[in-house]
Amino acid sequence: MISFFKKFLKILEPGDKSKLLILFIMMVFEAFFEILSIGMIAVFISAVDNPEVLLNIQQLKPLYKFLNINSAKEILIYGSILLILLFVFKNFYVVISRYVKDKFVYKRFRIISFKLFSLYMLAPYTFHLNRNSSDLIRNVATESYLLAEKIMVPILNIATEIVMLITIATFLIIVEPVISIVGLIFIGFVNIFFLKTTKNRLMIYGKLAQNERSKIIKIINEGLGGFKDVTIMNRQSWFLNRFQLISNKLSRAEIFKHVSSRSFRPILETIAVSSMLLVVLFLLSQGHSVTSLISILAIFALSINRLLPAINTLISEYSELRYYSSSIEPVYNDFNYLSQKPQVNLNRKSIVKNKLVFSKNIEVCNLSYAYPDNKPEVLENVSLTIKKGTAVGFVGSTGSGKTTLADLILGLLEPKLGKILVDGVDIHKNLKGWQKNLGYVPQFIYLTDDTIRHNITLGLEDSEIDEKQLKKVVEISQVKEFVEKLPLQLDTVIGERGVRLSGGQRQRIGIARALYHNPEVLIMDEATSSLDNITEKEVINAIDTLKERLTLIIIAHRLTTVKNCDLLFMIKDGMIVDTGTYSELFKRNKEFQQMAKTTKYHEK
Repeated sequence: MISFFKKFLKILEPGDKSKLLILFIMMVFEAFFEILSIGMIAVFISAVDNPEVLLNIQQLKPLYKFLNINSAKEILIYGSILLILLFVFKNFYVVISRYVKDKFVYKRFRIISFKLFSLYMLAPYTFHLNRNSSDLIRNVATESYLLAEKIMVPILNIATEIVMLITIATFLIIVEPVISIVGLIFIGFVNIFFLKTTKNRLMIYGKLAQNERSKIIKIINEGLGGFKDVTIMNRQSWFLNRFQLISNKLSRAEIFKHVSSRSFRPILETIAVSSMLLVVLFLLSQGHSVTSLISILAIFALSINRLLPAINTLISEYSELRYYSSSIEPVYNDFNYLSQKPQVNLNRKSIVKNKLVFSKNIEVCNLSYAYPDNKPEVLENVSLTIKKGTAVGFVGSTGSGKTTLADLILGLLEPKLGKILVDGVDIHKNLKGWQKNLGYVPQFIYLTDDTIRHNITLGLEDSEIDEKQLKKVVEISQVKEFVEKLPLQLDTVIGERGVRLSGGQRQRIGIARALYHNPEVLIMDEATSSLDNITEKEVINAIDTLKERLTLIIIAHRLTTVKNCDLLFMIKDGMIVDTGTYSELFKRNKEFQQMAKTTKYHEK
């Protein structure tokens, strides 16, 4: 548990430790007021039974004189008023104390979830290559919440109840030492026995539940994301069966957690009632009269009335803490790992404003790269030069390294060996400045469930959108052709992942998005693969007219896409095996000829 608390404190903000101390002090006062109220009720009951006793207490006579109290009746009146005021103040303080505690806890949830989401959004590209998005979604949306609701709240409640228990126990020992010590030892033994028998299974089930939460998100994403394929192949039952299997495991874990945390209360109540009766019998056997037992029984009754919920809360919250303790691991691990990455910067204002100057060429110098978890090199000793204003193509079979080379030029990956220079400057010395020069069109365009306008200008507020530039890129990318047929045109909502659009329409929106920010370099990774031949030619011809101010890097299987490029680089097994224009490669390279013939065959 020491390791657990170290991780817990490390996740918190620097100033949170002092806030926790303030909360603890507030809990101590809450416990003090609770004991004071119990004691005052016991005194009041004694006063009701024999008010003359209080009237004859010498230490209180100055107070009686000041308040002009001359009779037992007046003592009861003032005592009633005092008791009411005490309870009003105590309960008001409790409400304020719990408000402060809840505000602290749920503000931590907001801070932790935002910080974690920020770390994921600013994480290196390789981090996302090795992680399943369902785990990341779970961590931000669920584990961060559980960290606040099921770890912070139990920790604070446990601290509160421990203070309360110590205070009440001390009070009872002072009033009746022998009975209180024996009773507390017995209750403590029962508590320890219960916790010992459940704590390990709670942690095991908690870890199981965490894994199943991630699997549920994953199966939902896969089932709904592939709805078309699933429906056509009639595979709904597979996804439903998987979901049912996962949810059954999760429900079993939750059942054990709830039963273990709630089953202790009836046991505790039985012990408490039995203890009260034993106390009465013991005191009567010692010769105490029934009248003398009233105040003692009142104290024990009120104390147990507060002690039972405190012990029950302690057991329940401890069970919650053990069950959900695994929630801290993924959050802490990602915090710890990503916070050490140089690319990560949570201050959005620190993003570089100046573009990296690009006026001559891009040089790839002796570049080698292997993905972190893969030993074989994807690229090996690659060198090439791309002149400004030219269009070049990377061609080769699947897995040859074309996309990896593009990702390196984009700055998403960092070379293992070698450099990428722009006008002689290493792009990683000013990566954000270099990326301001880039437009990127992937094979699969990510679209939000929003309007076409907001998808083209992704991440901009309405007040930031340049309508003139938007109109320009809509025409260049051939988006205008289908948008004009829509009732709301650019303000048409396209559905999740652009489900209401055709593949070609989604691709053209992606091209418009890439061109919106006036890039100097446009990288297209199979970007026209979803377009029909006529639309592809129109888009390529439109982009080809921008050569004077755009440098084009095109990755393609369909060689018609790169037919008009100034230079082609043929990549095989991570190396450049041939370079030349389309016609030059077609004349001398048999493998290129085969690729060209295959393309023509598919276009018939």
